[in-house]
Amino acid sequence: MRVKIKYNIQRKGNQMKIIIIGGGISGVFAAIESKRLGHQVTVLEKKDRILKKMLTTGNGRCNLTNLDVSYKNYNSKFVTEAINGFTNENFIDYLKTIAIFTTCEGNRVYPQTLKAQTVVNQLLEELEELGVEVITSSPVLKVEKENNKFTVYTNEEKFVADRVVFATGGCSSPKLGSDGKSFEILKSLGHKVTNLYPALTQVTSESKDLKSISGVKVYSKPRLYIDDELVQEEEGEVLFTDYGLSGPPILNLSKAVNIKSGNKYIKFSLVNYSDEKIKDELYNMYYMLSHYSLKRWLTGIIDKKLVGYICKNLNLHQDIPMSNIDEKVFEKMVEEILNHRIDISGTKGFDTSQVTLGGVELSQVDEKTFESKLVKGLYIIGEALDIDGICGGYNIQWAVSSAMMMSRNL
Repeated sequence: MRVKIKYNIQRKGNQMKIIIIGGGISGVFAAIESKRLGHQVTVLEKKDRILKKMLTTGNGRCNLTNLDVSYKNYNSKFVTEAINGFTNENFIDYLKTIAIFTTCEGNRVYPQTLKAQTVVNQLLEELEELGVEVITSSPVLKVEKENNKFTVYTNEEKFVADRVVFATGGCSSPKLGSDGKSFEILKSLGHKVTNLYPALTQVTSESKDLKSISGVKVYSKPRLYIDDELVQEEEGEVLFTDYGLSGPPILNLSKAVNIKSGNKYIKFSLVNYSDEKIKDELYNMYYMLSHYSLKRWLTGIIDKKLVGYICKNLNLHQDIPMSNIDEKVFEKMVEEILNHRIDISGTKGFDTSQVTLGGVELSQVDEKTFESKLVKGLYIIGEALDIDGICGGYNIQWAVSSAMMMSRNL
């Protein structure tokens, strides 16, 4: 399907024919900026529509960026040139030129409407107004270069271009478009691709008791252990699911779960916002409220759904008076509440992951222009590179920063 409207833009210098492979976030922003700079732009998208993955970001609310962005939020300092060249503030201002206004929750930046659909709609309108040619249901099968011109072959057509941009994403959420097949084309052009793993995804557990507490959320500091060694600690809202755990801090831990081997488990407090004082407070309540039943005592501390779950783990009846629980049993209960352990069997994998760990080797791409060092005129941006950020808007910022820097250096 083609979408094309004539739109005249004046630009100093020569107009180039640009083929952008991939209609995700990085591809669309690259298309908009390249067209604004006066180039002839065509976006080739394998799915039936573009920006499908963007609709799912931030649980449908679209966490666009973060007020605190640095290279420390990513796996490599390679991002520095891009995120400093097109900052979070630049991004927020740029969005206003497309009538996308933003708001903040803490450091996280969202569209004012809190709906990803708003962002997608405005981007689609901008593409149409600029006259960017968007061709959907057109998977790219091969790219060749001869005499400084590229030929891009799809399932139905072939296109000749001066520049080709790979904005194809990684392997995450393959149903939405990024299935990793584009890496084979890049390999055929001489590029090396690192090992690929899912990142920012949910972790799984074989525990059969989690189904009863699915949906319960706890604000805590989950800690990942592998072979009893503390590997990583995060903070935020942990979500119990019938298959394991989710929530922003869990997504951040999932990277280590995927790449490291060993016996894995996560520990965290079931008491919201607990600190070092909470243990003394629990003991005070133990003595002060000894006439309470265990159920009533626990209900004032943890989510009501967790009460039966904890009692089952401790083999205690919910109606037992606190006065009948001796200090050794109580000590065990405190440990169960404040250092609750969930054994981890793995992750949900690429199907639900937000980003891909791995991609085109960074040494083969210029960090300022994003031009391949192996194939002149070929550019690689966004998640197709071996870059991944933590949860919190950092991956969209990277996608856009790399797209903008590339477009301005064509």
